[in-house]
Amino acid sequence: MDTASPVAAPRTRRRKKPEDRRQDLLDAAVACLAEHGPRGATGREVCRRAGVSHGLLQHYFGAQEDLFLEAYEALSARFLDDLARALGAASEPRIALRALFQALFSKDWGGADIFGAWIAFWSMVGSDPRFARVHDEHKRRQESLLATAFQRRAPTAAGLPAEDCAMLMSAVMDGLWLEFCLSPGALAAERAVDLCCKALDRILGEAEAPN
Repeated sequence: MDTASPVAAPRTRRRKKPEDRRQDLLDAAVACLAEHGPRGATGREVCRRAGVSHGLLQHYFGAQEDLFLEAYEALSARFLDDLARALGAASEPRIALRALFQALFSKDWGGADIFGAWIAFWSMVGSDPRFARVHDEHKRRQESLLATAFQRRAPTAAGLPAEDCAMLMSAVMDGLWLEFCLSPGALAAERAVDLCCKALDRILGEAEAPN
């Protein structure tokens, strides 16, 4: 009687598609920049985290800086898409803007793991015009989203055009978001959202504030 144990067939490892490997490198770049900053996030460390050879970085992106640039573009686009979805979830502008504030101060966009990546990308804005263009486009699109929300409410608020209202609201959001990320123990998400809503009430006019 043959009592030998059956030999399991070798498991075939499925190769990832090229677009999945590219995405792995982009995700790893953001994670490495958040953890190590632009100086410590080397191409080899990114590849190690992504589980690919260093040659694939060159194959898909050409150079480390090009990988970081595309990662910045992708992160910015994903952030703006989330804000747009939050704004589009409600027809009434105040409710829509509150949803946007809640998205901004959520764990997805207010955590230390993502904040470090933003800081790293911003540090490259002053030295590389390509990063500066991404930054400028990001700000333009963010303020355009806000201006559209204000425009749905009324052509003007507090005697200001929608574009000016959007710029003021964007400045408040950015300042509170920085404080929230730098000192999470001093500013809770709920408090940051509440302060944004109070600033919104002032911009729209206290007479329009809900009771």
